Amino acid sequence: MRQRKMKSPDSDAMVFNEVVDNELNFVNTAKLMEITGRSYPDLKTVLSRLVRNEQLFPIEKGLYAVRNFRNPYVIGNAMVTEGAIAYWSALNLHGLTEQIPNVVYLQSGKRKSDKKVFNVRYRFIQVKKEKICGISQMGYGNERFRITDTEKTLLDCFDLPQYAGGYEELIRAFYQAKINSRKLLDYGKQMGNLSVLKRLAFLSELFEMQGFNHFQNGVLKMRNQRYTLLNPMGSNEGAFNAKWRIRLNIDKDKLLEIVNKMY
Repeated sequence: MRQRKMKSPDSDAMVFNEVVDNELNFVNTAKLMEITGRSYPDLKTVLSRLVRNEQLFPIEKGLYAVRNFRNPYVIGNAMVTEGAIAYWSALNLHGLTEQIPNVVYLQSGKRKSDKKVFNVRYRFIQVKKEKICGISQMGYGNERFRITDTEKTLLDCFDLPQYAGGYEELIRAFYQAKINSRKLLDYGKQMGNLSVLKRLAFLSELFEMQGFNHFQNGVLKMRNQRYTLLNPMGSNEGAFNAKWRIRLNIDKDKLLEIVNKMY
């Protein structure tokens, strides 16, 4: 005898209750098949009704948010299984900038198109998989999400400052942050971006930041002969710093003014 498909509201309630009982804020079709024991053809009809009745909201193909759940960082994590909240968004969440981005930035090892979900824009920045490290957790319970830690966030932002909300703000964030310089060096080596390490070594020395001797010595051992612009988005001009092989397209007086600026 052919198995009858679920058609009743009771069947919809049974499926939705499984989602609630498992304390899921969002669910994909594979997870739904697992917790209900139902086949995909059977669930497809139920999902359509649950979406129509606004019990579930589609985020992207095969992924649904439970009604009234709107945490943008958790939703962002759900769309990127091998990545985390990063760049300007992470700077803000770590309290390193007072500027609030109007986009949620995520780092991912895979290419993914930008999306808009519940009127929130998400931008996915693809990087090489070896650059994905330094991921921590923020939030509690079902509101927990992956985010790059302070050290990795700063490295990422100096690596791709166009996603950091402004270079002066980024320099100020580096100066004000509580940083584990050994972790900073380890992450920097894994990322393989010597230019970023040279910039941070120069800035930490100029600002006389405490606890950076190990970091600076480590960068000196790796230093190459190529000169790197302090601000990669700036013009190719300024004095040359031979020790760190940095071209100062922001002069020292301006840098000191930036970190001493009070809001």
